[in-house]
Amino acid sequence: MEENKRCKKCGAPLLVDEDRCPICDTVQNNDHDQINEEKNYWKNPIIWTVFVVLLIISVAINGYLNANPIELADQQGVDEQAYEDAVLTIDEETSQYAQATNNNGLAVSYVNKDKVYIVMNQELIVYDKQLNNREHVYDFALTDFKDDGKYYYYLDENNDYHRVDKESKNDDVLLTNVYYVQNLGEKIYYQKDSDNESVYCFDLSTNEDKKINDEVSYSLIIDEKRERIFYINENSELISITFDGSDRRALASNTNTYTYDGEYLYYINDKGLIKCDLDGNHSDVYENNNLQLVNIVDDHLVVHDGNVIYTMTLEGKKVKKLYTIESIGKLTFEVVGDKLLVLTSIYQEGNIGYEVVGLDGKRQILESDIPEIAGEEI
Repeated sequence: MEENKRCKKCGAPLLVDEDRCPICDTVQNNDHDQINEEKNYWKNPIIWTVFVVLLIISVAINGYLNANPIELADQQGVDEQAYEDAVLTIDEETSQYAQATNNNGLAVSYVNKDKVYIVMNQELIVYDKQLNNREHVYDFALTDFKDDGKYYYYLDENNDYHRVDKESKNDDVLLTNVYYVQNLGEKIYYQKDSDNESVYCFDLSTNEDKKINDEVSYSLIIDEKRERIFYINENSELISITFDGSDRRALASNTNTYTYDGEYLYYINDKGLIKCDLDGNHSDVYENNNLQLVNIVDDHLVVHDGNVIYTMTLEGKKVKKLYTIESIGKLTFEVVGDKLLVLTSIYQEGNIGYEVVGLDGKRQILESDIPEIAGEEI
């Protein structure tokens, strides 16, 4: 070691062949008097902290995307125009709980074993399952349409519930000023507006009209197997009660939209889509704070978040972007059998578009003008 060989910056003694100070890490330059400092940034603890945080975020995002990929409905190898101009068939009836969810919202469609009924621009139209043989049925606004072997049932624009004999055309008003009608055959569950918006059950076989609870009750869904009634109260709580109004359970809060698959409830709050069992145990399904509607079709969840409709498994996996509309419009949907009925509206045009959409992304536009052929008029 030479006595006069010292670090240019800190003065630490250096070996003859040392070009970097072991104390302050300064690079030595014997030809110039200035200090040529080359910093090693990876020795900076702040840099390491930032790197570790970014690494954690990257891993988390990658894991989420792997578990919840968002992709377009599979159209590989198929012409896009062919997908938009497809000819579709409704292969199934709308399930009980999907229909109940429809009725809690728009209530403009109904599917039985061989026909598809759709309210279009305040007219009831009937199609066959291939969406052909389009005929006019009724010429005024109605919702909650249903039929059985002998009768048609519907809710008119004054919220009066009718029963019409298919042969005699005799029209009876069964209930007045009612909402959220769930017609399950011999029993009709509904919300009675004139009595604190409480839940009632009307027995068609006995004409008994029985009050079940005494609470504001919106968006009814009825599970006959478990003898449970679900609804949302005025405090945005998802409530479950038995058929006699007992065993009241508050299952969720901060919600106004939900659906049911016979085992689990799926509801929307300000964080996204949540899954809930009948004991009130919750698990996250899909994070999105802009969701507005959820329903179930063919064992898939369908959600709507403004101008996009997504599908996913019941566990929130395999997320697909099924349908979009330009930002100057709006859309909503109902479940029709194993397909969706998508209603779209472009601002300033004033017209509503009707499309049937499959989970594979294929679409068929329904004409909204009223056909001249008079069908099975009620």
